[in-house]
Amino acid sequence: MKFKLYISLLFASFLLASCSEDFLDKQPEPTGSQFLADDAVKNKEDLQRLLISSYDVIANTYGGQIQNLYELLGDNNDSPVSQNDYLQVFLRRTDVFNGTIGGVYKNAYITIYRANQLILKKDEIADITEAEKNQLEAESRFLRAFTHHGILRLFAQPVGYTQDNSHLGIVMRMSASDEVGVRSTVAECIDLILEDLDFAEANLPDDNGIYATKWAAKALKAKIYLDLNDYQNAAQFAGEVINSNKFSLLDSLNRFTSGPNSEQIFATVSYNQNGISDDRGGVFYNYRSDNNQNPTMRTNASLYALLTADTNDLRGKEWVREIVVGGNSTFGVAKFDRTFMWIPLLHLTEMKLTRAEALASLGSDITTAQNDLNDIRNRAGLSSIIVTGPDLIEAIRAERRKELCFEGDRTAQIKRFGVLGQPSFSRNAPWDCAGMVLQFPGQENTVVGFELNPTGGCN
Repeated sequence: MKFKLYISLLFASFLLASCSEDFLDKQPEPTGSQFLADDAVKNKEDLQRLLISSYDVIANTYGGQIQNLYELLGDNNDSPVSQNDYLQVFLRRTDVFNGTIGGVYKNAYITIYRANQLILKKDEIADITEAEKNQLEAESRFLRAFTHHGILRLFAQPVGYTQDNSHLGIVMRMSASDEVGVRSTVAECIDLILEDLDFAEANLPDDNGIYATKWAAKALKAKIYLDLNDYQNAAQFAGEVINSNKFSLLDSLNRFTSGPNSEQIFATVSYNQNGISDDRGGVFYNYRSDNNQNPTMRTNASLYALLTADTNDLRGKEWVREIVVGGNSTFGVAKFDRTFMWIPLLHLTEMKLTRAEALASLGSDITTAQNDLNDIRNRAGLSSIIVTGPDLIEAIRAERRKELCFEGDRTAQIKRFGVLGQPSFSRNAPWDCAGMVLQFPGQENTVVGFELNPTGGCN
């Protein structure tokens, strides 16, 4: 994979307005500028630009595109309309020629490449303190971990697919190199991701504006540990985020606001300043159902029925709608019916649901698990319920499916349930069939020793 070529072709949409006396004072602006070439990182200001551009590519990748790929493998969506790359994912028959998958994969490794360059270049700059170096490396390693984890979920079977997790994961790029690589095992991938997050958690600040904080590192750890069905650690890290009191649930169901809000732990940033609009949530607009009788992305009838089963549930009223054309019904998604939004990638609602399920599964602190569940239910217009044991776990999982619908969470949960030995299917396909992971892009097929995923679907 020729990362230098990718870097030279990519343009960042953020530019540092001026060189602050404080390295940590990073201020992105919605203006276009060419990304700094590798050999042009000469001073602290250049490092700032490089760091901001790394966040920028995260925003490109997570402006809906990677979330949509996750959702299309799951059981929330109906068949996509007029998007052949999406249809291939939905049918679970992806191949090396899928351009949408290739774009997500390329952007992910651009972020990782830049993070690795930052870690390398920081020691070559004279006008930077040790404290600034530590924070720079912590932010870089958070971004590297976040991105590695995101594509691991898409391109590899989950932890627990094999007993020792020796099945193949992804290429883990842990140094600044444009050399080709082969896939590590999933066990190796998870170890390296968590090692990055340990460093990030220890060295990121409590507050960092719109950028990564120690709370973002903890939240990502909670997410990963739930993937691993490691309830003790999932409960611990989700609880630390919740108990920090730095975040609070919104009264509204709308986490996708046009600016920062109290639920966001880590989010992509959009700008609309001085007549210049830089909206990083554009791919989510494939769902837009307002004044659109045939949106590309739609909910299926089963999720629509789940969301609307209780007439008091505000999610059924606000997030979906029936579209009737020529006497035929389809079901649109209104959750993203707006023109400008920040995308919450780690948020308090997810932490509440993660802690609730972890505690309920451990059988400890059931009161907190019930309270977390009811906080989510009450905001959605539903009454509190008091259940325990398996009924509590199932209630929490049902709320998770509803609350996080179309945000890229569902497929990981289907796989996690399967790893636990429970019957788990996505639209009648078993959780571990070959088509439940994406095929790698064609450029990897030219790498000696690189093993592609099995071809074929889930029949």
